[in-house]
Amino acid sequence: MRVAFERRLIIVLFLFSFLENDAQEKPDSMTIRYDFSGRFLYNTIWSERSSLQQFTKYHPLGVQLDFGIIKNSQRTWNYCNCYTRNGVSIGYFDFRNSSELGNAFTFSFFTEPTLFSTNNFSLSARGSVGLARLNKLYDSLSNRDNIFFSTQMSYYLMLGVNARLKLSKSVSASAMTYMNHISNGGRREPNEGMNFFGASLSIDYAINHIELQKRQREKFTDKTFGLMIHPFGAQRTVQATNYFAEEKNVVLGANLGLIKRIGRVNAFGIGGEFYYDGINSAYQARTGQTIQTAVGGVSIQHYLFLGKLLLGQQLAMFVTPNTGYAQRFYERFFFEYEVKKDWYAGVTLKSHKDHSDYLAFSIGHKLKL
Repeated sequence: MRVAFERRLIIVLFLFSFLENDAQEKPDSMTIRYDFSGRFLYNTIWSERSSLQQFTKYHPLGVQLDFGIIKNSQRTWNYCNCYTRNGVSIGYFDFRNSSELGNAFTFSFFTEPTLFSTNNFSLSARGSVGLARLNKLYDSLSNRDNIFFSTQMSYYLMLGVNARLKLSKSVSASAMTYMNHISNGGRREPNEGMNFFGASLSIDYAINHIELQKRQREKFTDKTFGLMIHPFGAQRTVQATNYFAEEKNVVLGANLGLIKRIGRVNAFGIGGEFYYDGINSAYQARTGQTIQTAVGGVSIQHYLFLGKLLLGQQLAMFVTPNTGYAQRFYERFFFEYEVKKDWYAGVTLKSHKDHSDYLAFSIGHKLKL
């Protein structure tokens, strides 16, 4: 039931974000370009954990099929002085170890704002979020080395840079470098999560070829301070043992940042967060150690405003004691889409180096000061 709910929530959030403009803009079919892409991917698994080094020798292979749209309108252009390609993607990854890692089918939404373009060449940033269905999971008896995956339905994230060369009126070739991440978002342990980097080649076909209008680039003048507010939440699970039953609890919190825009794309700032992690009470009962459920941290923050895509990265430090972690430093990432002016929806990932702690749903709001 929970997996079904999460799948529906992701679909609702991103379909709303894609269709929200149409309700206001009402473009006719001739103002939208539709395209289809087929992509081959070659990847490398990366981990700093010594017990997982045995898997870094494998090079997962993948294929993806994309369906995308580009709105040829002034309103779309004004978000980033560029055109943005949005769409859906289905994919398949073979982790090249059928007995322990298996394979994954993915379904994701993507957004791809253009960073640079000429008549025949373009460079874009791409972000994807969705779900991955895995067929090989951790098992304490039969598959104990695979601590990457412990739930069949997990989350899938991708960030990359794509270079596209126009070959004809309707056909283009693309090369992309990227980072993929698959984890269960902290819903169940173990939750090491898998990071795998790679490169891909694709052929893109424009179903209805429309020349995108060349529009004037507007100078960005709004370099004011702002307050970024991010409430977030998720459910977490601790597995049952011989002595303890399975336990579920929530993580709920808020992340704040005082940021300054230094251009249309970049913003830097400082801030902090405070959250309740109910799962720590279960860890305290099992280990006998004092572990706080109320946790606070301070952070250095950087945001990328790429059209309607918001990417946030924070280097944070715990300021409360007894957090249950050996390291005081951690990272938090935000991957969100602007559903309404200055309002965002998406996910946040908390991690410690290459270890994924949990993934949570997040809402963002930007206030001008």
